[in-house]
Amino acid sequence: MKYSIKAILYSIVIIVSLYATTTFSAGTASLFITKPSPNVSEGSNVTLDIKVRSSDQAINAVSGSVNFPSDMLRIVSISRDNSILNIWTHDPNIQRNKISFEGVILNPGYQGSNGSIFHITFQAQKRGIANVSFSDGAVLANDGLGTNVLGALNGTSLNIIGAGALDLVNVPIARANPSKLLALPVITEYSQSILSKDSLYLKGKGEPNALTKLSFEDVSQKSFGEQFMDFIQSKKKRLSDVLVKNNDKGLFEYVTPNNLVAGVYNATPFLVDANENIEKPGLGVRLLVSDSKIIKWLIIFINILILLIPIVGLVMLVYFIPWYSSKRMRILKRKMGLEEEKIEITAHELERQDKLLSNEVLSHTDAEKKA
Repeated sequence: MKYSIKAILYSIVIIVSLYATTTFSAGTASLFITKPSPNVSEGSNVTLDIKVRSSDQAINAVSGSVNFPSDMLRIVSISRDNSILNIWTHDPNIQRNKISFEGVILNPGYQGSNGSIFHITFQAQKRGIANVSFSDGAVLANDGLGTNVLGALNGTSLNIIGAGALDLVNVPIARANPSKLLALPVITEYSQSILSKDSLYLKGKGEPNALTKLSFEDVSQKSFGEQFMDFIQSKKKRLSDVLVKNNDKGLFEYVTPNNLVAGVYNATPFLVDANENIEKPGLGVRLLVSDSKIIKWLIIFINILILLIPIVGLVMLVYFIPWYSSKRMRILKRKMGLEEEKIEITAHELERQDKLLSNEVLSHTDAEKKA
């Protein structure tokens, strides 16, 4: 009985420890903004650093949106120097008063407390308190599952004061409260490459019980043969945007129809926020849909034929012009010969007629003399 109680107690301790560890590791990362000084003079420039902190585990992807008051701050430049991101799947993009970004860190990922993502240089336009904060974000663990370990979004504030008054005024800065975390959708499993006759499948996770829009964009540069085959294969289906419902754990999945149009597709999941009537992109993937071997050979044949037609036409043109010219010259010479023969014949006829006329005149003269 004593051993049973001890076993139960040990089990409870282990379960609680595992739960605590899981809870802690599920939200240990944070996105934050640093500044060189709390005060900035009106009309001067200030550079803010967008950073990530993940001291307890390695991460391999970061995304989010930074909001700023466009009437008080004007963007001068955005720099990606010394960024921990190796691949930018979505360059820092300015949309009015928001900057969206998304990138990937190659293996073994990043683990640390001061990872620089990018830098924003603002020019202070108007006096007052300018809050710069995150409206959404995601930090994915390098665990092969795309686990979102973001636990906090920490913005900052700038106190914009009159020019020359930087050392005279010391106004308390209002701290920007962490924004509400939004679980942006992430595709965790997918068909990387299939034949056009098969179906693609996508699995991922995002906000529980939310809608996720899957957007497909064909980014392949197609040859004439591929475009021609796509045109004549009218029964093939093109990938289009679809809406899927996340379950109570945030999981979603989608299986496309079969008999798809071949191409290279960027698949991007969007969180559909019905309250704000906006769509926020998550981390996407690239998919390959290939044609069958017969279609590939037909495409190669059509492309070769398209290349040969102008070459054959040029060769024929090069040989045809001299041949046609020589033929025309022969015809012209023949016509000139016939004209010369006609002229000679006409000259002989005139000579003969002259002789006949002369003979007639002589005969007539002799007859008059005899008479």
